[in-house]
Order: sequence, then structure tokens, then C-alpha cells
Amino acid sequence: ATADRLNALVEASGPVLRDHPVNRARRAAGRRTADLAWPWAPGFKPAMPTLQERFGVRGAVISAVDLIFGLGIYAGMTPVQVEGATGLHDTNYEGKAQAALAALDAHDLVFVHVEAADEAGHARDLDLKLRCIEDIDGRLVAPILDGIARRPEPVAVAVLPDHLTPVARGDHQAAPVPVAILDPERPADGVDRYDEEAVRAGALGAMKGAGFIETLLWREVGRA
Repeated sequence: ATADRLNALVEASGPVLRDHPVNRARRAAGRRTADLAWPWAPGFKPAMPTLQERFGVRGAVISAVDLIFGLGIYAGMTPVQVEGATGLHDTNYEGKAQAALAALDAHDLVFVHVEAADEAGHARDLDLKLRCIEDIDGRLVAPILDGIARRPEPVAVAVLPDHLTPVARGDHQAAPVPVAILDPERPADGVDRYDEEAVRAGALGAMKGAGFIETLLWREVGRA
């Protein structure tokens, strides 16, 4: 009932705002207008250096989530749309892998985002979340690793979630996330599998703030 009420509010705001004097003036000046009233957390346009400005790298972002595309655009990354990318368990994993490999031809860094396992966690569906993880592993990560192995230049790969979404709770949890980095130009440690417990013994340690991106882009950091 609450969602229906809020949706009705959003829809009703359109006609009111369409002919509002402020919007008429903005439209006449060629400026963007406020088209709908959204009951959401207040925010502001962030200011941040792009990846090109900070590290000298050209980036691309692949996702099915507008928020991720927006963050990528703020970071100066090129958004790459993939047909059949849904943000759910039925997403086009193979298409994302192919798009990532193709984007490497013109970009130094490619960020591939997959929402499926997170949504399965919210649904508190353990079987579905396990299947999503298996699909990410076999249908996305494996083809990317196979593809970069055929490229003449060395390519580093990182795997990590942006947060935890445990099935037992069904919501986001503020806790450290497991990170794995495969870099052919850096020595490996003894970690031979990727999970929350195994990575604790790894050489990366606990990274905070910009620690992850600076570790991944250590060559560019060294040149700066």
C-alpha cells in the first residue's frame, strides 16, 4: 500500500511540474527541467577526478544498472551496453565477457558489474545465489581469463563484490569483502581459492579507501 501511494505521488507530480514557471523558464533557456518528484534520499552532484586524470588510464564500464553506469561516467569511463543484460540471474553473462574483451582493445581498464548474486541474496534464495555464483565463475570469469590469456600484452584481473548480501538476512551488510587479484607481473601468494576465509591468508591484506584501486593500478601509481 505504501509503494502504491508513493508511485501515485511520483506520477501525479509530472503534470504539476511540466508547466511550472521555473520549468518553463529553464526549458526556454535550453536547460534541463525537473520532471518528477522522487521521494528519495537527498543528494548532490559529486566532484571527483576521472581515472584518466588520476591514473592516466582509459576506462569502460559494463553493467545493467543505471547507478553503476552513472558512477562510471563520473569517473570518465565509457558505458558499454550489452544486449540481454538484465541485472538478474538471467543476464547475458557470455555477452558481458565478450564485451569486456572487446573493450580492452580501446581501454586500459574495463569494469564488469554483475547484479545477479546480490538480487538472489535480497530474495534470500540460497539455491539461486549458488547458481548465480556458478554462472559468474563459469560463464563470465572463465571466458574472460581465457580471452586475456590469448592477448599479447599482460592483463591483470580483479574479482570482488561491492558489499555483502547474506541470504540469511537479505540485506546489505557493512563488512570487509573478499578480493582476489591475478596479475601476471606480480608474484602469487598461497591462496588457491576465492572465498571470505581463504583470502584472509593472502598477501593483499586489508585495504581501505583507495587501497584497492591503487593496488590494482600499481604501475600507473608508480608513474604518477
